[in-house]
Amino acid sequence: MKRIIALFFFLVVLFGCGANQSELNNLRKERDELSAQVNANVALIQALRDSVRMLSFPADQRLTKINGLVSSGDYSSAKQEISRLMELFPESKEAKSAPAIVEKVDKLIAQKQAEEERIKALGFKALKASTSATIGYNKVDFSNISVGNTFTFDSYGDTYHYFTADRGNKYFSAAMKVTSEDKDPKLPQPALYSISGDTMKWEGNFFVRFTRWRDYGSYLGNYGDNNNDFSKVSSVNFKVGYESSEEITKKPYAIVLKKENSLQRHYERFDDPPVSYTGSVDYPYSLSLEDFTKDGSQFVVIKIANL
Repeated sequence: MKRIIALFFFLVVLFGCGANQSELNNLRKERDELSAQVNANVALIQALRDSVRMLSFPADQRLTKINGLVSSGDYSSAKQEISRLMELFPESKEAKSAPAIVEKVDKLIAQKQAEEERIKALGFKALKASTSATIGYNKVDFSNISVGNTFTFDSYGDTYHYFTADRGNKYFSAAMKVTSEDKDPKLPQPALYSISGDTMKWEGNFFVRFTRWRDYGSYLGNYGDNNNDFSKVSSVNFKVGYESSEEITKKPYAIVLKKENSLQRHYERFDDPPVSYTGSVDYPYSLSLEDFTKDGSQFVVIKIANL
């Protein structure tokens, strides 16, 4: 450093004395080389100091610190210390035990996150499930809500139709009775939501089928069934179902009804049965607690489970 200062003053003197350009360039080059060497030496000294400081904290003490951080729940700091231990003392017995500690920490982190999600989800416990709702000209009542391997519908006599869930899946199903003031009403459609923390995630809409027909002939459409025709009766019985992963049944979930009538009566002569309700209610991808509690809410919880 002193040599650089001396060169600086020497350059000033040379400028004052009118030194030629070649001499000045050589002196500048020497100055730059000395400056770079000084900087490198400073960096080396700092690195050596860091090494001394790091190595003065031996592997066994580091492992003790790591275990303390794990016990206190400071998993992020624990993983950082594990990385330092493995970098500085890769051949030590403490470093060789580190992978097992990392695995333990990862499991603890996962458990902590799951618990945090569970606590958030408890907010939905404030919601009161209701199996009845009035949507415009329709009053809707749900019953026999269940989860199983099959979904049955379109019964007549001792016969019924059914869907069987794929392996690893289950059917969510319910009876839906619609009482309407209209002679050709549109119908509502429930949806299944899984619950993760303080958010409900849309899984899918239920499809709607008739519960029962008077006989095989009315099912085929050879003649009408007054009990399935709102122009003849005020109330008609339906079955609603949705197939989903069995994992959903093991976690918090909700069956939600949006206050919207969207499904329309459809007739196709060669379908069995020829009468059906088609269309879809537009549900948001996610719902929060506020979506159910705010004034003018359009959503009703029919069933909430596993909270």
